Amino acid sequence: MTSAAASPLPAPDAPPNAWIGHTLDGRYQLRDLLGEGGMGAVFTAEHLNLRKLVAVKMIHAEYTGNEEIAERFRREAMATAQIEHPNVASAIDFGPLPGGGAYLVTQLVRGSTLTDIINRGRMRWQAACDIGAQIADALTAAHAAGIVHRDLKPDNILLEPREDGEVVKVLDFGIARVADAGHGTTPLTRLGTVMGTPGYMAPEQAMGEPTDLRTDLYALGVILWECLAGRALWDGGEMSDLLTRQLTQPPPPLAGEVVDLPVEFERIIHQLLAREAKQRPQTAREVRDALRALSRSVSPVSASTLPPPGATPMAPAVAPPSNRGLLGFIAVFVGAALLVIVLWAVRQPGAPQEAGERSAEFVPAAGKDKSEGTGPSEPVLSASDLDLGELPAKLRGPGSTLLGTAREGQVKAAEAVLAYEPEVDVPLWLHGVALLEKADGCEAKHAAVKRIAEAKDKRGLPALQRLNKTPAKGCGKAKSADCLECLRPTLKQSIEQLAALP
Repeated sequence: MTSAAASPLPAPDAPPNAWIGHTLDGRYQLRDLLGEGGMGAVFTAEHLNLRKLVAVKMIHAEYTGNEEIAERFRREAMATAQIEHPNVASAIDFGPLPGGGAYLVTQLVRGSTLTDIINRGRMRWQAACDIGAQIADALTAAHAAGIVHRDLKPDNILLEPREDGEVVKVLDFGIARVADAGHGTTPLTRLGTVMGTPGYMAPEQAMGEPTDLRTDLYALGVILWECLAGRALWDGGEMSDLLTRQLTQPPPPLAGEVVDLPVEFERIIHQLLAREAKQRPQTAREVRDALRALSRSVSPVSASTLPPPGATPMAPAVAPPSNRGLLGFIAVFVGAALLVIVLWAVRQPGAPQEAGERSAEFVPAAGKDKSEGTGPSEPVLSASDLDLGELPAKLRGPGSTLLGTAREGQVKAAEAVLAYEPEVDVPLWLHGVALLEKADGCEAKHAAVKRIAEAKDKRGLPALQRLNKTPAKGCGKAKSADCLECLRPTLKQSIEQLAALP
């Protein structure tokens, strides 16, 4: 009986499953079908000589008759083989198939695609930062070899679990541009030809203009944004609609969605997403180094996702004590007693009773109750007290309005700041003040306050002082709750930090 390995190979037009069990070039026995696309299929295979599992990517024979597609597949093999890097799935072999077609053998990577992980929800910023650093490291090696990926996206990124964490593997250099392909090599695409995936292509790539390594950096920015937001950045509609939004709308800010997002991380993402290539970081190396520095500042975190916004994490289960009935009664009794004491205290003379009265931690109005030194009790600064001359001309008016005491026009001023282009010219403190004006809800306000404090610029102080003057009463059914209760500690600390600046 003839073995499957020795039997004739399937016809060129046979379905992918027909190849399972057959051996290519006497070395690679195909085991399982991993996936199938329009032009070919990917299998797991055993390298019979090395007793090692590998991945085999095959291109259908009907496409090898197309010179450009065949050459693209050959260049994918060449590009992947030139990059020796732990974050790139390395090429092992390449060859033709009898009867037409070709195959590429690469390292087998077991793991989830980044698409699968993003679809589960928002990722912790520490994990996204580590993943981004690994992708940037892979791009550093590729760019050093003269290779621009040009189709970087979550589908082409696998996370392989290891004992010491998850390792990123960048795949599919199928439309890579190989800069140093050798004498006589001609470009595969003409100027004006669009190759790539909508939503991840940089504006210059989507418009068919020349691309370079900064094209990959734009895609990295999209990937990082999506890791943190848990959804697509530029999604839906035709490619023309996507491109219109890319060219006319700034990416939605992440500060309102990721409460503890470091200001430096969002700055990196904003720079990567700059519409003009010259405004992005100029090398993958500098992006890698910046992300590594952020990663080293925190403990390692896996790419587990956060619960959806608004979801309440479940508390760990604790075995109930045998005398829980007695303890519960005591807790209720003590709580009731404390409530009586508090109510009695706030009704005593001198205690604030009505909405509009303030506790000692609130900022007094200018000219009233000035205390010594700096801190929350300092008078509220105004726009006239601060120098806005460094701002671009079109930002000075909105900046002055946002720092003013009049509420009229502040929402429009905030919208003008957030829509200003290029975004890199908007100072972080002003961006934070605009986010604070537009923030709706505790998490968004918390993130904006933290953004202003991290900017370490005293010009953000008036907005925080004005917010801190909000009365401690006014929310809840009885209008007796503090509307900013969740924000007070962060707000107070941020005011003290900025007020202490020279």
